[in-house]
Amino acid sequence: MSLFAMCAGLMLCVTNFAFAVEGPYGGTPAPIPGTVQAENYDTGGQGVAYNVTSVNGTANNYRPDGVDLEVTTDTGGGHNLGWTAAGQWFKYTVNVTSAGTYAVTFRVAAINAVTDALHISNSSGSNLTGDISVPATGAWQSWTNVTATFTLPAGQQILTFNQDHPGWNINYFSVFPNQGPFGGTPWPVPGTVQAENYDLGGQGVGYNVSSVNGSANGYRSDGVDLEVTTDTGGGDDLGWTANGQWFKYTVNVASAGTYTVGFRVAAPSAVSDALHISNSSGTNLSGPVSAPATGGWQNWTNVSATVTLPAGQQVLTLDQDSGGWNLNYMTFTAGSGGGTGSCVGVSSITVNGTTYTPQWCQEFNGSAGSPDTSVWNFDLGNNNGWGNGEAEVYCGPPGYPNNPSQCPTTFSASTAPVYIDGNGHLVIQPRNVNGTWISGRMNTEGKQNFQYGILEARIQLPDTTNQGLWPAFWSLGSNISTAGWPTCGEADIMENWSPQVHNGAGPSGNNSTIHTAKTGGSGIGARYTFPSGQAANTAFHTYGVVWTQNEMQFFVDNASSPFFTVTPSNLPSGDTWPFNQNIFTLLNVAVGGTLGGSTSGLTNPQPMIVDYVRYYTHP
Repeated sequence: MSLFAMCAGLMLCVTNFAFAVEGPYGGTPAPIPGTVQAENYDTGGQGVAYNVTSVNGTANNYRPDGVDLEVTTDTGGGHNLGWTAAGQWFKYTVNVTSAGTYAVTFRVAAINAVTDALHISNSSGSNLTGDISVPATGAWQSWTNVTATFTLPAGQQILTFNQDHPGWNINYFSVFPNQGPFGGTPWPVPGTVQAENYDLGGQGVGYNVSSVNGSANGYRSDGVDLEVTTDTGGGDDLGWTANGQWFKYTVNVASAGTYTVGFRVAAPSAVSDALHISNSSGTNLSGPVSAPATGGWQNWTNVSATVTLPAGQQVLTLDQDSGGWNLNYMTFTAGSGGGTGSCVGVSSITVNGTTYTPQWCQEFNGSAGSPDTSVWNFDLGNNNGWGNGEAEVYCGPPGYPNNPSQCPTTFSASTAPVYIDGNGHLVIQPRNVNGTWISGRMNTEGKQNFQYGILEARIQLPDTTNQGLWPAFWSLGSNISTAGWPTCGEADIMENWSPQVHNGAGPSGNNSTIHTAKTGGSGIGARYTFPSGQAANTAFHTYGVVWTQNEMQFFVDNASSPFFTVTPSNLPSGDTWPFNQNIFTLLNVAVGGTLGGSTSGLTNPQPMIVDYVRYYTHP
């Protein structure tokens, strides 16, 4: 053989050898802890980085071999690995920060359930995860999480993803220290974190308790300090609180900023410095949070604090500083508003010799931000005009589930239709966004019910001299989902519209009306007219109802001087009095509609500004 031929042959061998060298895709091992995308299997080709019986993938635009890749519609996009088959495998070079036991979450999809679908092995071929089954998700692009644990040494190493039985897709697998999110997915912020969904990892890793007292082992095997709750929405709460105990929650924060945290708590007696939230560095983010007396372990109320969080995945620790309270959930809302949720400093009201004590107070004294979604629900969209031909689209705070596309996605007092102004007020500000009016309608349905007592709000209304707006503070029967409207009963404590539409009161007065099964949309009501020199839109006025069995007394500014009293005797024959049961309250500003009128001349309207909403009861 000539020297040239020998060299050419040697070069070919070298070239072939270079092609066959396995290495991490992109040149850098995937870090662990972290997420390994399925499409980022090692380089090296068939028999070296992977072994497949056939090449079926269509994603050659991502990497030239394509193999078994396809574009995924899963959250986050990218590509998934499909066309699984028994005996196929893919290798991934990773770099493990420190030796330990890790939780691994597989993002999988399968039309039908697959037993013993896969496992991960190390370079020696040892099965690290055990056999992993994939549940039925119903479609190749309907995704779920499956979790397992394995132990890894520190440093760079190769993990092999083994396909044991076919019939499933994988998008990625995430590896984190055995502490990890319950269910495999970090809880989104903004959003609600259920107390029972503390992290995996067990004692000293996911949580620290002095003893295990819980009875809710049907929900998760460790049980710890969980019990079934009778709070609205059901589920389990976290109890048996004690100084020094803690629980961790892995969350994913959509964007850096300040958030209001609403804590759903119950306590027979008040507990000062009950808890706080800290970050992974141990920094106290919330300051001390106290639990007010609710009178029972299953009597629930809301308290709030603010925290500042960076964007991205992180671990928050709920630290128990004093015992004597239960926690059902935590709600994170963008912005530092929300109000106090406490009646501290609010005086009692005496009416005709009966003293009413404040029980539920929304003072809106937080910093500028979104209202507390642990206290308030938000009706959304237009809902075919809400039965009244209304023009507005209702919005929740940024990040509120199913918010319409017209609603702001980040918080700003200059764009939000509903917000806390930082000066002790809730603001509902109708805004015209590219020809569509957005506004706010909030309620306490399922979060706070009322029955008898005094329900009032101090409000400065927008100018309704000209038509276009229709502000209201009102209530509905809590049985509306079963009884329907108007059988459930509606009580309009404050309702205001222009004199240009059906002879409305405008700024000079207020209408209060009840609606029942037989009175329907017309209802029974009366009008209050302000004394000379006063108006609804130039100052705050208190609108309320003194409510006892079989009687409602509506007032403005003075609970002892009602302008409208209604009882069952005022109803038409055969009607039913619906106001001896629980109600919930609502606040909104409608745009247009039956009583709002035309919006053609509506520009830059004033907001509805709410100083507080309070509920008082008597023994």
